[in-house]
Amino acid sequence: MRQTENRTSQLSRVPNWIWISVIGLPLTVLAIVCVLSFIQNRTSINPVALEKSKLSTAVPSSLTNTEPVIAVVESSSQLPRLDFPLGSVEEACGFNDLPPYYSSTFDSEWDLRKPLAVEECWSAMESHVGTINPFLVDIDTEKRRPFQFVVMEERFTYERVFADPTGDFVRVKDALSRPECLLTGEETNWELKDSCYAEAFLNFALINRICMGYGWEREGTQYPDNNNLTPKQDRLMWKQDFEDVWMEMKCETLDQTLEFSSEQYPELHKLVMSFQSPAGEKNAHELLIELSARLGDDAAGLTLAQFPQMVVPRGDKEEGAKFGRFAELLTNATWKELALKQAPNTDRFFQIFHMLATAESREVDTLKAIQFDYDQLVQHLCTPPSSEYLADVREDGTIVHFNDPEMLLELEPGELREWELEPEDVENFFVPKSCQEIVHEIRQQREITFRPLIDVLDKFEKAVLDMEAND
Repeated sequence: MRQTENRTSQLSRVPNWIWISVIGLPLTVLAIVCVLSFIQNRTSINPVALEKSKLSTAVPSSLTNTEPVIAVVESSSQLPRLDFPLGSVEEACGFNDLPPYYSSTFDSEWDLRKPLAVEECWSAMESHVGTINPFLVDIDTEKRRPFQFVVMEERFTYERVFADPTGDFVRVKDALSRPECLLTGEETNWELKDSCYAEAFLNFALINRICMGYGWEREGTQYPDNNNLTPKQDRLMWKQDFEDVWMEMKCETLDQTLEFSSEQYPELHKLVMSFQSPAGEKNAHELLIELSARLGDDAAGLTLAQFPQMVVPRGDKEEGAKFGRFAELLTNATWKELALKQAPNTDRFFQIFHMLATAESREVDTLKAIQFDYDQLVQHLCTPPSSEYLADVREDGTIVHFNDPEMLLELEPGELREWELEPEDVENFFVPKSCQEIVHEIRQQREITFRPLIDVLDKFEKAVLDMEAND
């Protein structure tokens, strides 16, 4: 009887086990399906997540970071969130989660390398920095001017500099082993541009200057009142710091055998230094840039030496402008008048317009005539310098000197002398004429028959109207 009861008890439990199995398994499957469906939906509405699997890892594996990249910041101290384009540096690197740049609660130990070690941030920054022209962010204003005003057939950028540093060094060594590539004195031969790897010389020189030398020293945006930055200005300050740290990290990935020093490559370094003029004091990087210009690289041909009166931490002395196809333009005395920041003036503008017309109409050997960026020219020429830079103005109206380094360029090297101006010049400084007025005066008062000069006036005037329409 007990056996029968036990068996009946066992049998009575079987349906319960079966019921749990039958009902529980589908519920488990249903739960898994729901989770997978949720993840898929999250991915489908997040283009970054969708594309992540398609991206190659741009950040070096040794720098890859898996920790949280943005420090937790109290919401009370955060700035208003801005709408950043998907894939931009600001979006990919989480700029909306950063604290105010000059915040009193800002942690000075906060490491910008952490967000940059994330693939999306690194890739966005590499694409961004790759569009920058190294010479357009130089701390020396005068050295920036040629790259601002002259239109190059192919823009020079960091993308070119970092494209193949090792290959560029191989090409430089090959060219230096061939006598036809070793141009000295005042020699130039632009037909050797390809066969002697002119571009590689400039690329390799900048790799050494930025990554193996004194680092990336560039002009940065600053604001007079750090305590009242707009959210956009605040993010720009952050962006500049991210750019600097990205450059440090990028340089750290390069092979140290790329350093072009007398210790590492004694014979090759000695050969390059032999290009030095008897009274010269240039280093190997500067001589490599000049050789690049001699061989026909346009970017190298726009390089100017630092003006002696500029007070900056260092000064590069390459003078590629003496050897490239822009030599006649950049060594012209009127170019100095153009490069300086001065109040709009009819006589000065007429000289500058004539210089531009001559350069645009002249064929240099078999190369095309020079083209100019009139939007940049108008921005520079039609925005007068601010009187806040005046250090002293006498009762007779004579301006003694300016505080702005751009103004000091007008002084003779090695001396501080008074810069005497005519009464008309002083009046123009404080009550400047508009560019429209100046162009009108030139058309009315000057008898112009030189067709290229008429074309320059037309292009300049159009750029003036475009700038006014966009203000």
